[in-house]
Amino acid sequence: MEIVGLEILLFFQNFEIVFSLLMALPGCMGSEEKDIFYGDDINPPIPAQDFILTDGDGEYYQLSQLEGKVIVIAFLFTRCPDVCPIVSANLDFISEQLGDVYGEEVVILTITVDPWTDNTTVMNDYAEARSLEWPHLTGSVEELEPVWKNFDVGLQTYDSDVDGDGVADGFDVCPDTPEGEDVDGDGCGLDTQQSEESDVQVKHHPLLTYWVDHTTGTIIVDKNMNQRVWWEDTLWNPDLVMEDILLLVNE
Repeated sequence: MEIVGLEILLFFQNFEIVFSLLMALPGCMGSEEKDIFYGDDINPPIPAQDFILTDGDGEYYQLSQLEGKVIVIAFLFTRCPDVCPIVSANLDFISEQLGDVYGEEVVILTITVDPWTDNTTVMNDYAEARSLEWPHLTGSVEELEPVWKNFDVGLQTYDSDVDGDGVADGFDVCPDTPEGEDVDGDGCGLDTQQSEESDVQVKHHPLLTYWVDHTTGTIIVDKNMNQRVWWEDTLWNPDLVMEDILLLVNE
């Protein structure tokens, strides 16, 4: 009986060793990466590409200067009447919760998806009216497009084309181009709407009724400049977002 008992003991010891080895091998049981955040895990992480935009004071702002910090980035536009003010209020709550303890380790950024309206003055006024103390960034379409692409911002404007020049109204700087005239990438006539020194007044925005729709959320970037967490705008839970931020702070 003692021999049988010893054999059983050795069997279970050997099984435990083999099982532990299997758990440690790539591709075997237990190797699947689990979600660790309350928001949606970005897995595998996506590198946050560097950019230079302009803040509300007209100063250049470069993302790479924040390496080593956790970065919370939200995309919105100032004329948005519904979810954008809510996101801003949620971010303000996060900013207050971070306080002096974590304020040096976490940076909040807001980036516009409507550069046709949101110049530096407009962005600054939006932030000041709500007492928001973090950078609100804007830039040209050419500067912002790679940023939107990197952070997977689903952006569209109304696709009507009033003057029929082939440039959608949401992007058309000159919505009244004469019929048949060739246009540039901004929808301005090459013959009559190119020079501010000419007799033709260049309009700087298409229609008062144009609108921007964007499908995005708030993205949290880790200290190594990797996108790690995504929170849908309508599913924001400030307390849980704060938990995700602190998890990255303590990595």
